[in-house]
Amino acid sequence: MNYESTTLWQKTLARQLEPDVNDKEREILRVEFEHFRERAKILASEINRTLPEFTVHDISHIDALWDTAELVTKDYTDLNPAEAFVLGGAFLIHDLGMGLAAFPNGIEELKSSNLWKDVVSSLLRKELDRPAKPDEIKNLDSRIEKIATEQVLRQLHAQQAGKLAQISWTDDNGSEIFLINNPELRSSYGQIIGLIAYSHWWPVDELENRLGTTLGAPGNFPINWTIDVIKLACILRIADAIQIDDRRAPKFLRAIRKPKGYSDLHWNFQQKLYQPRLERNRLVYTSKSPFSINEIDSWWVCYDTLRMIDKELKEVDSLLADTNRPRLNPIGVASIESPNRISKLIKVDGWSPVDTQIKVTNVAKLVNSLGGKYLYGDNATVPLRELIQNASDAIRARRLLENEKQDFGDIRVRTGKDENGFYIEVEDNGVGMSPKVLTGPFLDFGESFWGSSLMHEELPGLESKGFLSTGKYGIGFYSVFMWGKKVSVYTKRFDQGREQTTVLEFNNGVYSRPILRNAVVDECIKDGGTKIRVWFSDGKNIQTLLLRHHLSNLKEVILSLCPSLDCNLFFEDKPNKLIKANDWKTIPPLKLIRRIIGESKFKSLDKESQDSITALSKNMRLLKEEDGSIVGRLFLHPIGYKNFRHECIEGAVTIGGLYASGLSGLFGILIGESDRASRHVGIPIVSDKILKEWAEEQAVLLSNDKLPSSIEADCASLIRAVKGNPIGLKYATNKDGWINNDELREMISHGKFDEYIIVQDAAIYHYESKNKCKIQLNENVIYTEMGIPGILQCHDFINPIFWPHFNEFDSASLRGLVIEIIANAWNLNVKDIKNNSDFSTDEKRYSAEIGTANGIPVIIKDVDIIRRTKK
Repeated sequence: MNYESTTLWQKTLARQLEPDVNDKEREILRVEFEHFRERAKILASEINRTLPEFTVHDISHIDALWDTAELVTKDYTDLNPAEAFVLGGAFLIHDLGMGLAAFPNGIEELKSSNLWKDVVSSLLRKELDRPAKPDEIKNLDSRIEKIATEQVLRQLHAQQAGKLAQISWTDDNGSEIFLINNPELRSSYGQIIGLIAYSHWWPVDELENRLGTTLGAPGNFPINWTIDVIKLACILRIADAIQIDDRRAPKFLRAIRKPKGYSDLHWNFQQKLYQPRLERNRLVYTSKSPFSINEIDSWWVCYDTLRMIDKELKEVDSLLADTNRPRLNPIGVASIESPNRISKLIKVDGWSPVDTQIKVTNVAKLVNSLGGKYLYGDNATVPLRELIQNASDAIRARRLLENEKQDFGDIRVRTGKDENGFYIEVEDNGVGMSPKVLTGPFLDFGESFWGSSLMHEELPGLESKGFLSTGKYGIGFYSVFMWGKKVSVYTKRFDQGREQTTVLEFNNGVYSRPILRNAVVDECIKDGGTKIRVWFSDGKNIQTLLLRHHLSNLKEVILSLCPSLDCNLFFEDKPNKLIKANDWKTIPPLKLIRRIIGESKFKSLDKESQDSITALSKNMRLLKEEDGSIVGRLFLHPIGYKNFRHECIEGAVTIGGLYASGLSGLFGILIGESDRASRHVGIPIVSDKILKEWAEEQAVLLSNDKLPSSIEADCASLIRAVKGNPIGLKYATNKDGWINNDELREMISHGKFDEYIIVQDAAIYHYESKNKCKIQLNENVIYTEMGIPGILQCHDFINPIFWPHFNEFDSASLRGLVIEIIANAWNLNVKDIKNNSDFSTDEKRYSAEIGTANGIPVIIKDVDIIRRTKK
């Protein structure tokens, strides 16, 4: 139907039977609308050039909105001519922002926006698995630019629609061209047309607050030609939502454009739909032909779209009824309550629509389980770690947004007791949260705010500045319910006044609805940020809940949890900083060690152990990548040195400055990234090259320390495991004693043997201990450590993670190093050596005579026999 044939048009803007006392005013609106439509038609025709895979958004879709608007308003809602003009104008521009032509400066206008930079940064991060560099953001390949253009246009189109009735384009002569040419009408109605067009992208519950009251008539129009803005916004959003029939997806056009993926699912189902009809206040959708088994996904997209329409209809009906406005004809979609019922209308062939989508019946139970000990175990320090991590993320975000120095940002941990019992609270001066964030992703278990489109909207430019959050999964906050059921969240965005502070209160954990309210005077946050207070349940307190077996107070717990924090951290209301931002890079080595393991733990060590740690700490070095970024600060701490075998002394992998995993043999800190949602496991990000350089420097430093040879061997094993060469350290033993690389190479080069026996050191120690003897080794026997020390300690024996990664076992073992040196001395490659030799395995074990003890030959099993030539 032509839009001019609709009753809606005929009763408002069309010529009326004489006498029409408002003919002149009606004519002004009608003529201007027709000019408006012609110019909008040109912009609409450009949309498919940018978004060819989207369904039809040209003038035919715009005109069809008059049909759908009439369907939902007929006999119930009257519009005056001014309202018809405003509504028709909103029809014209509501989707024009989907095309680049709607932006007077084209793609460059998009590229200058923060949203473009954020979207491109997000796309490149996913593509490169790292933050994008400025030149990479500038020089995009055509594929990324196309995706970014589609995403940005989709997100900006409604906002841009809000401007289109008032902005202009400039022709070659410098003249301005407006969509609404009449300046008086543009002045009177341009802004409200744009606002109504923009509103189709808002949630329904925002319409009343953002659109305001009914507008009066301009002086040259009848006084009763008022504009009910909310009514028109409701008509637009419903008319647009329900227009999903075959006019949006012509079959021939689909064949030409060949949409792919999710877009094609939309084309397919809309191509099959008839126009909806109204029956008993329900919209009835029917299909021309059934959906085959190959069209299942398209059918479900159709079903989900109809459910969206049903939701829109119900929400709009509630708004109109609650504001005493005439209600629209439909209040829902027929048969939408179940897939089986709707399949009688949207037919299927050869299959039955059973909704097998994964459901969570008891959401509270899921949140309570996955947000607590079932994900994190019984480690009661986890909630504190998560609260500090969230606080530091918020501070980093503000630091970037406001171009603050790297030491900006304070976190304060307090404890206390009030009428509700013992509590702990964590406060920050980060970005804070708006009510939209607080009631959206903050409460949406598993949905992270960081990196989302809402973050791009709330904090424009943050992602493009390289922001990386520690929190990625949207579940960390819920760990606080491991402590107690009563929680209060006080928050205020950094750019708002203190009276905007909002409070969210949980009084029974996740089992009852939280209360959202405005803060009272003494709860207001002066600066931006968030404060979260958690009361302990069941009479628990700090001492019983937080303390690890080797830490004596909460201060130690905090220090060990946050050894490399890049924010200032205060404890209680004391003025001195417990942790100064990034101080882990510069504080004395021994102070960093005591922070990691805990002061009380360090003091519990015997004097010999303390002296050993102190002596070795002088070898601590920064690990710095070629781009200048610091990724660690470590010294090598040999397992087995003195009585360390019996002490739990570990370094730390940190994520966002917080402890994630232990490090055996590497004492200090390595910066890591998360491997699992629980963040119990951190994988160091240091490159192999920098790790190797650090390890070999440690080898030199340790060889100068003149350690016992057995300790040097332990050090060499660690150095080899992190891809380094132990250089001057002794790590193998022959008949004359301990030897290093050069001594082993000389032994082979000057030796007369074409065959060498490699024995595991433990086999020698076991034989000598069992038989109370000392073995005199043959000249062609070498023994050394065969295994690889476990560096990364994730304390998960079921799903261990091996780091650093190695392609072959021997590339990380001392046995492998011995084989490499033998091959080098013989001028052969390792592959040839392995082809010529016999290696013991679980399936086949080799034995050899390796020497004598008390004049008796000693035969050892599970040896490797290395040969120059094949036997």
